[in-house]
Amino acid sequence: MLYQKVGFGSYGPRFHEQSQEHVAGIWSIGWEERTSKEYRWDGMERDEQGIYILQYTLSGKGMIEIDGKSISLEPGQAFFVDVPSEHCYFLPDNSDRWEFIHITLYGDEAAKCWEYIRRTCGTVVTVSIEARIIQCLIELYKQVAEQKLLDAYSASAKAYECVMECYRFAKQMDNLDRGISSDVSKALYYMQMHYPQPIVIEDIASAANLSKYYFINKFREQMSITPMQYLTKIRIEKAVQLLRQTNFPIGEIAAKTGYANANYFNKVFKRIVGVSAGRFREGKGTLPIDHIIIR
Repeated sequence: MLYQKVGFGSYGPRFHEQSQEHVAGIWSIGWEERTSKEYRWDGMERDEQGIYILQYTLSGKGMIEIDGKSISLEPGQAFFVDVPSEHCYFLPDNSDRWEFIHITLYGDEAAKCWEYIRRTCGTVVTVSIEARIIQCLIELYKQVAEQKLLDAYSASAKAYECVMECYRFAKQMDNLDRGISSDVSKALYYMQMHYPQPIVIEDIASAANLSKYYFINKFREQMSITPMQYLTKIRIEKAVQLLRQTNFPIGEIAAKTGYANANYFNKVFKRIVGVSAGRFREGKGTLPIDHIIIR
């Protein structure tokens, strides 16, 4: 296997095995911040052919020109385009930075999915960072960056998973668009990326560029829980995944999900899930919990 770096914060997984054009494959995936007005991609001038791009704005602002319109890309907005096609996205003059996460797929299933999304949702869509499609993208980026995709088949499986989440999003768009403001979206993004670290409420409010108490009230109004409850939700959901999918010791899982003290982790886990982490691992086949609801 060869991991080819294709840009700042971007990776292009390349494998010696035969590629999966008839299903779906990952051409590139990345997390980037652009500050130069030279950043510009024209869909009719790229060397790549037969690729399908999903790009999601995390902060700052970008712009896309498509179908005779110029559309501003604010935090929480994503676009779906294919190459070649008549579109152009870039850092506009009225923006000094654009931070985004993106994936480029190829294959027959990606082609069918992108055509379906554009037909049902359009090219530019608004979606919360906590939606499954964005969380799938974030987790996949981490796996690629850490070189955890072992072969073309595992990469194709992940690409297909991404395609399925795109279909899910297209079918449930009304439910996924919860009207979350850009500053709360920034806080959600910060927590998703930093949950393994010992962050406190002041860190999260700072990421949202809001004062602590104003932020807490605004977050609770939009999300129906407090920021720290949401952080606990993220951590316990990640712990559930690790308990199911790995053989890591529970103390290591605690550390990987932001708990320096394994006993405290067990206490929180039992309070929320209803059983200890150890009991959950023993009965993981009969406890169908993937997402935590805290009220």
